[in-house]
Amino acid sequence: MFLTASLLASPAWSIDFSKKIKEIRIEGTVRADENTVRFYINSKPGGRYNVDTIQKDIRKIFKLGFFDDIKLDVTETPEGLTLTFIFTEKPFVRNIIITGVEEIKEDVLKLKIKTKNGTFFRQDHIPWDELKIKQAYRNKGFFFSQVHTVVHKLGENQVDVEYIVDEGKKIVIGRINFRGNKAFSDRTIKGQIETKTANWGSFFSDNGAYKKDVLKTDVLRVESYYHDHGYIKVKVGDPQVEIDRENQIINIDFPIFEGEQYKVGDITVQGDSVYTSEELSRTIRLAKGDVFNRSMFREDMFKISDLYSQKGYAFANVAPDLDIDEKNRTVDVKVNIKRGQKVYIGKITISGNDKTRDRVIRREFLLQEGELFNSAKLRRSRERINNLGFFDSVEMEQRSGREPDLVDLHIKLVERETGQFSFAAGYSSVEYLVLEAQLKWSNLMGKGQTFSLSANMSDRRHDFTISFTEPSLFDRKLSAGLDLYNKEYEYQAFTSLNVGGSIRFGRGIGEYTWGRIGYKFENNDVTILDREAASAYLLAQEGHKITGAIFPSVVYDTRNDPYSPTSGRRLKAYLEVAGAGGEEKFYKLTGEYSEYVGLWLDFVGLLHAKIGRADGYDGKGLPIYERFFMGGPRSLRGFNFEEVGPFDENGEAIGGEALLQFNFELQYRFTRYFRGFFFYDRGNVYGRDDVLGNSTDQYYDLANMRHSWGFGIHFFSPMGPISIIYGFKLDQRENETPNEFHFTIGGAF
Repeated sequence: MFLTASLLASPAWSIDFSKKIKEIRIEGTVRADENTVRFYINSKPGGRYNVDTIQKDIRKIFKLGFFDDIKLDVTETPEGLTLTFIFTEKPFVRNIIITGVEEIKEDVLKLKIKTKNGTFFRQDHIPWDELKIKQAYRNKGFFFSQVHTVVHKLGENQVDVEYIVDEGKKIVIGRINFRGNKAFSDRTIKGQIETKTANWGSFFSDNGAYKKDVLKTDVLRVESYYHDHGYIKVKVGDPQVEIDRENQIINIDFPIFEGEQYKVGDITVQGDSVYTSEELSRTIRLAKGDVFNRSMFREDMFKISDLYSQKGYAFANVAPDLDIDEKNRTVDVKVNIKRGQKVYIGKITISGNDKTRDRVIRREFLLQEGELFNSAKLRRSRERINNLGFFDSVEMEQRSGREPDLVDLHIKLVERETGQFSFAAGYSSVEYLVLEAQLKWSNLMGKGQTFSLSANMSDRRHDFTISFTEPSLFDRKLSAGLDLYNKEYEYQAFTSLNVGGSIRFGRGIGEYTWGRIGYKFENNDVTILDREAASAYLLAQEGHKITGAIFPSVVYDTRNDPYSPTSGRRLKAYLEVAGAGGEEKFYKLTGEYSEYVGLWLDFVGLLHAKIGRADGYDGKGLPIYERFFMGGPRSLRGFNFEEVGPFDENGEAIGGEALLQFNFELQYRFTRYFRGFFFYDRGNVYGRDDVLGNSTDQYYDLANMRHSWGFGIHFFSPMGPISIIYGFKLDQRENETPNEFHFTIGGAF
C-alpha cells in the first residue's frame, strides 16, 4: 500500500504547506464507519500539515483491515489546506460456503475460522482458516484432509468465500508399542496415557484419533508414573509415529529407558520456632525404605508450605535437597524451610457482584483487612461464598500490597440468576402427573434473603407455600424465617389437610454448626375416603385438630459444595414437640447423616442414613399425618409409601412410630450441576399397629428391612434440583410392581 499525494490545484512546489489545515474530507467509505476512520486521524483542522503524522495515521487505519488502498489529496485555498483521504475498501464478505463436509458440521467449522459473514475480506486470514479446518479434521482422525479456498467476486464490491474440503479417509491409531519397559506391562502403561487405539466406537467419536499435542503430554504422563514408582531417572523419548497409508492407520512407538528403582533413605526435616521437626515430619507420608514416590513427596512439601501459610508466612519456601546414593539405590531427603516474614491482609476488593451487595459477601469472609494471613481461612472463605449459591464461579487472587508485608485479596465473581419463575411437569407412578410452579428470589434485592411462592400439584397432592428467610440478621450469625402453607395429600384411604404457619430463628454455634428453633401452629383435617370400608384405627383418626409445636434442630455441615459435594459430611438432629397450644401432644425425633467421599476420576461415594422415633404422650396418640412413611425418591427408591411399613386389617398403609433407612450411591459428576448415579437402598418403617405382618413392632430390626437398587440423574436446573430415578425392588412381594419410576423437584439427601 502506498500513500499518494495528488496536488490537483497547483504544482506541489507552489503549495504553501505552512498554512493551517482548513478541512479534512473522507471519500470512498461505503461500509466502513466514517467516525471510526476520523478517530484514527490525528491531523485536525486548525493544525499544521505534518508528513510524519499523516503516515502514522494511515498506518493505523490500515491495521483496521477495512481498506486495500488509501490516497491523500492536498489542495490549497486562500483559507488554508484541504486534506482529502480517498479510501478503496476491501470487498465485503456476503457468504461463507464450506463444501465437501460430512464428518463435521458446517456451522462448527465456521466458528473456528476468522473470516465471517458481514465483514471485510482479508486475504491474510485465509491460511489461518485453512489450518484451523485441517486441525478440526485431524482431531477426528482425518489426517490427510485438504482445504482449498476460492473467492467468488460479486457486484457492489462483495465476495463469497468458498472453502472446498477434501476430507479423505479417517485414519486412526492401530497400534501403540512401548520399547524398553520391563518394570511395567504395556497394558499398565497404556492405562496412564490419553492416546488410545481405535475401537468400535471410533467412527462415532474421537476415540483412536491422533493428536500431536496429546501425544507430547502422554510422554510426561508415562515419566510421571515411573517417577511415582521409584524410577527417578526414567527417560521417555519422542514417540515415533509411522503412517500406514495402505491400511489407513497410525502406529506409535514409545522408547523408554527405565533406569533403576530407588527407595527412600534418611529423611531430615529442620524445625524452627514455628513448628518442631517432629510436627513437620508427621506431615511427610514417605518413610525410610519405601519406594520413592515423587508425586506424594511433592504433595507433602505443599502441605508443609501450607502449614506455614496458616501462621501468616504466605511466601514460605520449602526447598528439599535430594541426595541420590547410586550404590544403595536410595534417595536421602533433607527439607530446608525459609519461612520469610509474616504477611498481613491488605486491601480486600470484590468485582463481578453487579446484584449482590458487598456486605453479603464480606460477612462470609473469615479474614479481615490488617489480619494475619491464613491460607486455611482463605480456602474456607471461598467455600462459604460459593455455598451461598449466588455465583457460578468464585476466584480469589492474591496481589502484592502497598507494603512488602501486605497481600491484597481480590475476589472475582460470576453471578448466576437467583430470581426466576419456573414451571415443571413430571410423572410419578404414585402421584401420576406432577406440576410445579415457583416464583423465587434466593438473593432478594442483592441482600442474600430468600423469598418464594410455590405450588405443587398432582392427582394426590395440592401444596401452596409462602416462605421468607433472612440468613444473616443484623449481619451476624443469626437467621430468621417465616412460612405460611396449605398442604393437602391424598393417601390410599384418607386425605390429610394441613393449613398453618411457622416462625423460626437460628444461630451459628461454630464454623460448621447451626442451631435453630421454631414454632408452628396449624389446623389439621383428616378425611376418610371410604368410611364403610375403613378400619377402626383410621376412623379414630378422622376429624379436625389443632397443633402447636416447638421444633429445635442442630445441623453440622462440612460439605464442600451445596449442589454437588465431593467431600464432607452433614449431620442433622431434629426434634418436634407438640403441646404448646392446640390439643395434640406428641414428639417426633429424627437424625440424619450424609457423607461424601471423592473417589477415582470424577466418581463420588455417598453414604446416607436416617433414624426416627415418634409417639404421643399424656394419653394422646400419634396423629396419622405425623407418622413415618417410607418410599419414593428421597427415602426407599423403587418403592412407594403404600408398600412399606405397617398395614391395617384392610391393607391400607398407616405409617409407623419408628424409621430406619440407609442409602448408598456411586455418583459420577459430568458437571457441577449434573451427575448420574447408581444406588442401593435399605430401610423400613416400624409400628405397633401393623395387622397384616407387612412390618414388625420390633423397632430398628436390621433383619426386617426392604431393599432396592437402581440408577438415576440429579440435575440442578434454574428451577431447582431435579431428580429422575428408576428403582428396582430386590424383595418384590405379591401384588407389588417390580420397579418404580420417580421424578422430583427439590433437594436430594
